[in-house]
Amino acid sequence: EAVRMQDPNIIHMINSDMSQEDADKMFREMLAELEAEEERKKYKDWKPGERKRPLVMSYRLEDFEEEYSDERRWTLRDKRCGALGIKMGMMPIWDEWGERHPCTVLFLDSNVVLQNKTIEKHGYSAVQLGAGERKRKNVNRSLLEFYRRHGVDEHPPYLVREFRVTTEDAMPPPGSRIHARHFIPGQQVDVAGISKGKGFQGGMKRWGFGGMPATHGTSRSHRALGSTGQCQDPGRVFKGKKMAGRMGNDRVTVQNLRVVKVDRGRNLLYVRGAVPGQKGNFVEIRDAVKRPLFGTDMLEGGAEATKIPPLPTFEYEEGVDGCGEPGHEIMMPTGKMDPFEPEEEAA
Repeated sequence: EAVRMQDPNIIHMINSDMSQEDADKMFREMLAELEAEEERKKYKDWKPGERKRPLVMSYRLEDFEEEYSDERRWTLRDKRCGALGIKMGMMPIWDEWGERHPCTVLFLDSNVVLQNKTIEKHGYSAVQLGAGERKRKNVNRSLLEFYRRHGVDEHPPYLVREFRVTTEDAMPPPGSRIHARHFIPGQQVDVAGISKGKGFQGGMKRWGFGGMPATHGTSRSHRALGSTGQCQDPGRVFKGKKMAGRMGNDRVTVQNLRVVKVDRGRNLLYVRGAVPGQKGNFVEIRDAVKRPLFGTDMLEGGAEATKIPPLPTFEYEEGVDGCGEPGHEIMMPTGKMDPFEPEEEAA
């Protein structure tokens, strides 16, 4: 029999022929086996978004080919650098079928990489990006010294933002440019910006309340808020109650906007749908976190060529990307079926 005394690391043998040294050795071997079993159950190389256990069953043969191949896979958890764009306005774009796409035009104005932040030095991985340009005399000395260390003091950026990344392959070298071709025509992006300020608004406009009756004795309370609380218990209005107040001027993110066209020469992105903010404001453009469409035939280049997005960015051509001249537009792929052809009803 083994009895654990006051010290949990010391085992004393009672009614046994085993010596104390043999008992300690056996105890250490048992602990080592348990620790090895716990270590074996851990998934050291696992990343969020990937499969932990080996694939056993699937309806697609491609899943088994990807499982046992050494090719790198791009998951929804992976992130790469984004871009800063100026909202120029909206205009229609027609594709080859003649379908009309209402698009917002975003101008990528002088996107330059200032520095890369690593886990070893800063505690997280990110790319610091500057965009636009401001007058040098309007920049204070401390900020100008920061720009000087990164080689952009002659043309200080108007705005600086950071984009989190998940791998060092997604970090462009400092001083490199991010052009519109960084995004693939046909992919989906998330655009974040500051919404238009509406000022102080009532409950009907701010929250979509129905208001009071228009007739039947209602007097000067047609757009009133209505009841906002209960009686003596609880005797107060709960925090967060939807009431009249200041509306707009908040950070808003619109997800899954498809890139209809990319103008490589003028650094323009045509995204389908509305984008928050006033014309002339900067917005942040990132790959869609829910459905970026990488590895599908909906992207320019096909499914095989777009399994992994361009890392750290697209290989730009001198004299084409950012040259400021038109004629370098790339449209997203269109479907094989005519969208205006009526569907045949099943017999």
